[in-house]
Amino acid sequence: MSGMKMVFEKKLKRTGLAVALVIVFAATWVILDHTEHRPGWLTVEAPAAAVVGQPLEIKVTLKKSVEATQIACTLNRAGADRKIRGYLASSGPTREAAGGGTFSFIFEVPEREDMAFASAIIFLSPTGKWQDGTRAVSTKLMPVKRDGTAAQNRGLEKTRVYHYSTAAESAAAKAAERGPRRGPSPWAHPIIFVILISSAALCRAKAGRKRPGASSGETRERTIWLAFAAVFVLGAFLELSGVVGHLASWGRRLAEEGNLYDLRKPYQKAAMAAVAAGALGLFFLFLRAMKKPGSHRYAWGVGIGLAAYLSVSFVSVLSFHAIDVVGSMTWHGVSPVDTVRGMGALVSLISAVAALRSRKRTPGG
Repeated sequence: MSGMKMVFEKKLKRTGLAVALVIVFAATWVILDHTEHRPGWLTVEAPAAAVVGQPLEIKVTLKKSVEATQIACTLNRAGADRKIRGYLASSGPTREAAGGGTFSFIFEVPEREDMAFASAIIFLSPTGKWQDGTRAVSTKLMPVKRDGTAAQNRGLEKTRVYHYSTAAESAAAKAAERGPRRGPSPWAHPIIFVILISSAALCRAKAGRKRPGASSGETRERTIWLAFAAVFVLGAFLELSGVVGHLASWGRRLAEEGNLYDLRKPYQKAAMAAVAAGALGLFFLFLRAMKKPGSHRYAWGVGIGLAAYLSVSFVSVLSFHAIDVVGSMTWHGVSPVDTVRGMGALVSLISAVAALRSRKRTPGG
């Protein structure tokens, strides 16, 4: 019976761990999903593409909570860089609006040389003027087609909308930019570089020389320390080389050229949720290893710190809006993202120092 009880307890623990990982994954996804601040006061239907010389319809339905006001819709153009460059067409004067109403705006799409995408901007204003606007959104960018017909579009479909700054919000943002601001510290990357390269040297020293007749366990442990050293060297190189930034820009360009830019967010959220769940899993493994007699706790400390550094670094280059906002924040020139990355690297450095000091006292420690 005691054996069956132990088996049951192990299965229960594994089930609990699996449930915890799923909860962390789901919670991270939900939190990131809510950071996108999708406007909830309207729904918009639009065609998949805009065809030059053909009519384009934008259908807007306001939620019942929207106050009595006036609504306007304009068509704007964007270049290959996906940045809205300016006005393209109007659907006519503003209209009286209130919650629950549905409005259809018809545009004739003109030709512009620098136009790769079109986007509708919808705003509410008590006076009908943009300067007095209270709410505004922009639609997902629609690819512009030429030498085509309206029949190329399969009709209207619900489309994503994004918050668009009103005139008052833009003025407030510009006023804030004119105030004193501290940029990111130029020393963050060099400091992390020093920590990483120092950790690499300590891990290489801990690995030592290959000893003839070494046991399989000793050989395996030496391989682990050498692997740690190699990853630290790679991380140190990436900190100062700027390669990561170039790769991120290259990936962003590929997504833009393939018209996948707006579809990337679910994959970004899934990747970050997986990182969060993986971090919890590593922590549980670390606690389990600490309970075992003779566990190589220093190696686990190095691994946990390295995992924290790598995971936060990976998330920071995904270019998810909420993460970018956090990354742009600074306190006395120090970014919270760089702080967490540096703390992870520092944990590895401290663990590597402790491992090297214990080398004589605990063989293979």
